[in-house]
Amino acid sequence: MQVRTGISYVSIDNAAENLKTEVSNPFGWDFDSLRAHHVSEWNKLLGRINISSNDQREKMRFYNNMYRSLCSRNIFSDVNGEWRDAGEKVRKMEDPSSPALGCDAFWNTFWNLNQFWNLVTPEWTNRWVKSQLAMYDSNGWLAKGPAGMEYVPVMVAEHEIPLIVGAYQMGIRDYDVEKAYEAVRKMQTTPAQKVGGGFAGNRDLVSYLKYGYVPYDKGRFSNSLEYSYDDWTVSQFAKALGKKADYKMFLSRGYYWKNIIDPDMGFARMKDSKGKWLPDFDPYKSGANHHYVEGNSWQLSFFVPQDVPALAKAIGKDRFVERLDWGFGESYKTRFNGMNDLYWNYPVVQGNQQSMHFAFLFNWVQKPWLTQKWSRAIIDRYYGYGVANAYLGDEDQGQMSAWFIMASLGLFQTDGGCCVDPVYEIASPLYKKVEIDLGKQFGRGEKFVIEAKNASRLNKYVQSAKLNGKRLQDFKFPARELLKGGKLELEMGPEPNKKWGIVE
Repeated sequence: MQVRTGISYVSIDNAAENLKTEVSNPFGWDFDSLRAHHVSEWNKLLGRINISSNDQREKMRFYNNMYRSLCSRNIFSDVNGEWRDAGEKVRKMEDPSSPALGCDAFWNTFWNLNQFWNLVTPEWTNRWVKSQLAMYDSNGWLAKGPAGMEYVPVMVAEHEIPLIVGAYQMGIRDYDVEKAYEAVRKMQTTPAQKVGGGFAGNRDLVSYLKYGYVPYDKGRFSNSLEYSYDDWTVSQFAKALGKKADYKMFLSRGYYWKNIIDPDMGFARMKDSKGKWLPDFDPYKSGANHHYVEGNSWQLSFFVPQDVPALAKAIGKDRFVERLDWGFGESYKTRFNGMNDLYWNYPVVQGNQQSMHFAFLFNWVQKPWLTQKWSRAIIDRYYGYGVANAYLGDEDQGQMSAWFIMASLGLFQTDGGCCVDPVYEIASPLYKKVEIDLGKQFGRGEKFVIEAKNASRLNKYVQSAKLNGKRLQDFKFPARELLKGGKLELEMGPEPNKKWGIVE
């Protein structure tokens, strides 16, 4: 017996039309043809990255992670473009091929999914921006958690903003750019409010703007850091669009994080509305998970992706490096007792969103070999080959998967690719050769090749580098060089070359 079904959030008629358009007309009752079609479509997507490996398990691990990075979000519109907004009104996407898209949240996806989509499936990044702007047109707000096209306040901050800003800076711009800027600006300047059955905007924005941080007696203290990062991304968008006054205002706010770094302790230490530090402060326990969202001060003190060198200077560069390196060691020795341990009881360096950039911070403080060491160590420790050990932590709709893809390519963008001239930071590629199909989309070239000569589990340290045949001494290079197509050549070895990748 065979059964065909259609679904719609709008109407029974639309469900019937979806079924007819997507299944009945092209395939009838021929299940094998339908299956062959989907295999072909998935092969096209997965084929955008071609890794060279003789290890079948490595291919299985890589492409399973890639699959999860692609299938982890949802379409809420019908084939005719209709969808229901947060007020239950039926709306229609101008271009039905660019659907209404939803998910639980964009919390810190700038360290995983955003980077993956921007590089491998930029057309889907573009669709995400259009979907967010459709919600903005309908109800006046962007959405941090557009589950069911509602305003779900599941997490904190407005990290759909880095999604939009990163798209623009990476050359993905097939949407109303001025409207996009208007929308992100509103999110960072307008107090939160109820919208439909949900809640839109930054709940602690009023306190944040009044004090230059979020006092722990007025809201979620770690929002001081998250809001500041979003402000910085808006400043970069404003700069790119020539909006000088806004650039200066949001750039200043992008450094509000400095208001909560205790120079003596070198931590983002809880401070009240009178400007007093919390006494008897414990960076592992004080305010953990309540005032520091899903983490503790030890972890959240590293949440300044917009300017890592400035953070290191505020903490003390030597202390910054020693503390982070120590944290990796402790994290790897710890035997976890449960999921809570992964979030806040230890200096955990992978397993939840707020720590997914940790391994790459060493690049920015003249220790690139530690980025190479620890990014590889995370892959070895946290990403297995079986059902029970694929991810040690919070996969969260493809986020850990997308992190694995970027780390295994040896590429990362700590700031989410949101600066005016984005860069790719080099880590430790897992494979000897990778070809990335750029598809000539959005003005890009045909392909980019990464050759990591002698790369292996032991040979994880970069000895030297060339970009398009020219010697590269820096640990980073402009993203535009990758996007136009070309080749990155790395010589890998078993011991660190502590002279490579250091640029003062």
